[in-house]
Amino acid sequence: MSGASPELLAAVRLQDVIAAVSSPPGRGAVGIVRASGPADSLDSVISRLLPGAPLPDRRLVLRSLRAPDGSVLDRALAVRFVGPRSYTGEDVLELHLHGNPVLLREALRALVLAGARVAEPGEFTRRALGNGRLDLVQAEAVDALIRAPSLQATRLAQRHLGGELKQRLTAWRDELLTLAVALEALVDFPEDVDEGQLSAGLGSVAALRLQMEQLAASTERGRRLVDGCRVVLAGPVNAGKSTLFNALLGHRRAIVSAVPGTTRDVVSESVDWAGLSFRLEDTAGRREGVDAVEAEGISRSVAAEALADLVLQVRDGRAVQGPWDEPDFGVATHADLLDAERRTQLEAWGWQLVSPSEEPGIEALRQRLLDSAAGDTDELLLHTERQRQALLQAAAALAEAEPFGLDEPVLCAEAVRRSGTALEELAGAWTSEGVLDALFTRFCIGK
Repeated sequence: MSGASPELLAAVRLQDVIAAVSSPPGRGAVGIVRASGPADSLDSVISRLLPGAPLPDRRLVLRSLRAPDGSVLDRALAVRFVGPRSYTGEDVLELHLHGNPVLLREALRALVLAGARVAEPGEFTRRALGNGRLDLVQAEAVDALIRAPSLQATRLAQRHLGGELKQRLTAWRDELLTLAVALEALVDFPEDVDEGQLSAGLGSVAALRLQMEQLAASTERGRRLVDGCRVVLAGPVNAGKSTLFNALLGHRRAIVSAVPGTTRDVVSESVDWAGLSFRLEDTAGRREGVDAVEAEGISRSVAAEALADLVLQVRDGRAVQGPWDEPDFGVATHADLLDAERRTQLEAWGWQLVSPSEEPGIEALRQRLLDSAAGDTDELLLHTERQRQALLQAAAALAEAEPFGLDEPVLCAEAVRRSGTALEELAGAWTSEGVLDALFTRFCIGK
């Protein structure tokens, strides 16, 4: 089939039985190997590996898993999920084995020799999408759920996976479709249209656009939840960055010394606060006239700062000369050495006062980081650039519709329909293979 079209080749591959190890690498009590494919093809694979009566639907059965030479590989708990009531929408086989990587590898090899092929990254979920078991937003949520570094990130992913975002998009799309139909009817059947109701519908367009823009603006907070928030401590030498870094972590990680330039490289560690994941990075202090090694450390500090989600500009509170007016956080250290008048002045200037000996200041800084990283995590948030762009397109189309109103109902209806189409594209009604490839190559093999 070397001359076959890509579409034909893709259709043929969908008839394959795919298989993969679905449990994490390493040793454990239980390991899982999964296979999925059309019922007849999967039957053929199962009959070679698991002699005995056909496996019942959705019930674990203890069976001997056979190697290609007929020997017993392991005593496995086997379960078959008959499609379409399965993860992929096809018939799925799961083998629950002892969690020895050698056994799992040999079980996968046996499946391949019996007629399956090794799955590509994300191919199980891609089949679920193609068979209507998931929409694109839910497929992105599966990726986010697997990668989630914190409890709050898993909750966001579960909300998308459960369909909350899709429900909101569907409600918006239905509202827009109703409005577009009424506008077109105004041209063809004006006597059947209640212009009062239509005007009220048009009046809601601005509010709907604002809701879309606000949800689109949540993408950066959603991304920080899913990927974790990168926080860099920057500033001059001897400003107290390493001491603050250790205090935020709650243990001694960075070397603290009165000798300027002690920190020569970026020192990092991840921490979880209130169910949110942060990666803190302590950096080399800035100063002039340094040797080559320290200069390299400063260069790495500048690079880390450019990639940060949040930057703490740390200064010795005794040396601060004026208000903090930059977009980053201004943090004044050695607060315990300042008198009340000086503390009041720094706070009025916008500096966050901290001292390792004063836990309230450290806790207040943690809370500011939490608020800046994700804000209200009870809100529904987007978390991918694809979602943001599609929603901004929908909002932009509504912005075009607003000036037309009842004066230009045809043009208004066309803009409203384009907004609805953008919402459908967000949910994955029409999606290019390039978008799908970019998403599923991020997945682990076996999901």
